[in-house]
Amino acid sequence: MIHFIYNFFLTKLPEKKKNRTNRWINWQLHRYLKVNLIRYCKNLSTDALGIDPDSNVIVSLTSFPERIASVHLAIKSVLNQNSRPKNVILWLGQEFFPTGENQLPTALLELKPFGLEIKFRKDIKAHTKYFYAFQEYSNNLIVTVDDDIIYPKDLLSILLKTHYEHPNCVVANRVRYMEMENNTFKPYRKWKINKKGSTKPSKRLFATGVGGVLYKPEFFSKTFFDSDAIEKTNCLGDDIWLKAGQIANDVSVVPTRNYLKNFIEIPGSQTQTLFSKNVFEADNDRQIKEVFKYFGITETSFK
Repeated sequence: MIHFIYNFFLTKLPEKKKNRTNRWINWQLHRYLKVNLIRYCKNLSTDALGIDPDSNVIVSLTSFPERIASVHLAIKSVLNQNSRPKNVILWLGQEFFPTGENQLPTALLELKPFGLEIKFRKDIKAHTKYFYAFQEYSNNLIVTVDDDIIYPKDLLSILLKTHYEHPNCVVANRVRYMEMENNTFKPYRKWKINKKGSTKPSKRLFATGVGGVLYKPEFFSKTFFDSDAIEKTNCLGDDIWLKAGQIANDVSVVPTRNYLKNFIEIPGSQTQTLFSKNVFEADNDRQIKEVFKYFGITETSFK
């Protein structure tokens, strides 16, 4: 029942500002899910979790010490999918966890027999989520997810359905439309989220990782995997570096158009986040300018 309600909340009730009844129902559903979806994941039996050895999908994510106590909830939601992944890999910075798994909570380690792998590598902030997976699993499809979200049960099946329809595109549940004015990009905050009518592949669509994104590692050239350049451009947002890599290799983004609202966040997980700095302090605009310059991307690159 909880999955039905979550799916209904995400897909069937787009907010209408002028409809008070609709807004009230939406708010009540959101309140219910914030409590009961988390409770469901906490109590979810490991019998419901698993992977599919025949799948070609690797789910990749990263986390850090401030969220390590709750990341198992996000991972549980990924191991409880209708379409099972081949594996779920959690990449952790070895600098943060010098004694390895000895520093990890039991609730996280208990997921290992059911398809979770934990790997320790040099931390490169948000880029850790995809950087190693793309190189070590280059023959697989890689789905990146965030560590602070409870994902709906059909997340992977929706991404895969759209992938089969558009095999040469990045597939994203949540996109922003990169709007321009006078041949320059408008500020990031003015890019519309899941803009109505954005159903076809486009280079102007910007995939945001929080909603889950499906990639083929072959979309990215070897020059993309340059951690020194990431540091030199001070690119904090993995989405920005990934977008530049896509444009440099002439790859478009296609939206699934399935989810109309934001996924439910794990309570307390937002006390440490890059969102405020990147968006509200306009740092995304600085990063986009510097990263696009590094890749030689101009407005003509999007045509």
